Amino acid sequence: MEERTKWTIYLTFLVAGFATGIGTMGLFPQFWLQYGITGLSVYLIFTLFFTYLAILEAESTQKTAYHFVELYTKLTRTSGMIIAILLAIMVFLSYYTANTALILLSPFLGTGALGRLIAKLILLAVTFIIITRAKEKTFLIMAGGSALFVIFAVITAIAFKTKIPAENFYLDLVKGMIFARQPLSLALLRDAAIRALYGVGLGFAFYLMIGSFMGRNFNSKVIIGTGVAIQVFIGIIATFTVIYSVAPGTPGLLLTYATGGEEGSIKFMEALPHVLANYQILLLMIAMSLFFAGLTSIVPTAEIGLQITQMLTGLSREKAATYFISFVVLLGLIDSYPPVADMMLQAINVFIFIGAIFEIYPILTKLKGQKSPIEHAIATVGAVVFALLGIYVMISEIKIGGYRVVSTVIAIVLLIIGIAIKEFGKASK
Repeated sequence: MEERTKWTIYLTFLVAGFATGIGTMGLFPQFWLQYGITGLSVYLIFTLFFTYLAILEAESTQKTAYHFVELYTKLTRTSGMIIAILLAIMVFLSYYTANTALILLSPFLGTGALGRLIAKLILLAVTFIIITRAKEKTFLIMAGGSALFVIFAVITAIAFKTKIPAENFYLDLVKGMIFARQPLSLALLRDAAIRALYGVGLGFAFYLMIGSFMGRNFNSKVIIGTGVAIQVFIGIIATFTVIYSVAPGTPGLLLTYATGGEEGSIKFMEALPHVLANYQILLLMIAMSLFFAGLTSIVPTAEIGLQITQMLTGLSREKAATYFISFVVLLGLIDSYPPVADMMLQAINVFIFIGAIFEIYPILTKLKGQKSPIEHAIATVGAVVFALLGIYVMISEIKIGGYRVVSTVIAIVLLIIGIAIKEFGKASK
């Protein structure tokens, strides 16, 4: 196989693995069940739009000699934006590593504060080894893991379809839910946008990094478009996996899951071992699929954070990784307490709209000449959409009250950092 074709396949699976997180496997089915075919349609529209923005971002770094971090430190002189993204990545990894590791380790560690801490330390250690020891093979490892995950997810869906009895009244009822038409609402638009943002993976500078890696030799439209399409496919088959796993025997649990938000999703996952007590192999397959979904998002995200840290500090790769992972561990000590972890999660749910704007900023300013008027207009519309949705999500979080207000404050602090800091030490020289 030609080397370029081989790397195109690698990068496609890398994109698919990064985009397909635990949310695709656990929260997208919940969204579809709650909002029906209307929600799915809106989600797909947002996904197409965000995917095109991701392609524009990758192409912007493909066509320039700048490393993606230098777009902020040298070209636009907005170091604060990339620092804010780095801090958001640290927050994200501090709770997401625990959520991912506990998929396999919760029977042994529990889901309390100590269990969460031990789980995240184990997975952060694994991540550190991958990003420091693999070096130039890091991208190959990430792509290989993503390909394995996609295969595993498909096999899991097929296994559930063949093992679980298809003739069931509640199964037919739930299938009706996913094809039901629901009225458009601001809540639907908000939830569809969040799911699509996570589904594509905007907000963490991933596509800027990929563009720097690909250079001019690869077609980012094919790689990113196919990778995101695989993510959508995984979300759809994951929905049917969820339906077949629960609807025939415990329809009440599925309804709680569909309407219970993130808390309902947590209760669903906790109950799944009991529901599938007679299907241990299927239960293991779900657990492995969810674990790989988390891992294939964690390693690329850690790679982004490492590269930003390295470019900002001028340190060697290993030293930069040590500092980066150490800061994640420090945050992890704080958010091991489950309510604090949820507070951090909500903060990132708000910040991803801000981070998405920061990603587009170089395209709207110094790289404006690279783009056609239509592409520039689309990027501008994207920034406006992110701003409006971000404001709406902030208002929604504040109305909920409690720790959600703190989540919004954290996101606003990251916004201020992004706007206020213009230059940063060695990175701007």
